[in-house]
Amino acid sequence: MQKTIQVSGMSCMHCKMRVEKALKNVPGVTNAIVDLAKNNAVVDIDASVQDLALKNAIKEAGYKPGKIEG
Repeated sequence: MQKTIQVSGMSCMHCKMRVEKALKNVPGVTNAIVDLAKNNAVVDIDASVQDLALKNAIKEAGYKPGKIEG
């Protein structure tokens, strides 16, 4: 299963890597790819992963999660 999450506040490669690492540390996330140009993250997850867990990981990394699609 794949979801796309809007992420605000990223401005550099360090930001990208920080958000990717935070998302990959959520149990059930198998991959996360952040696109700075699109201000989003595409995550591969299993069905047990809740949207709130993804949003909390982004918040804890210091960024603002937005709409989740998928």
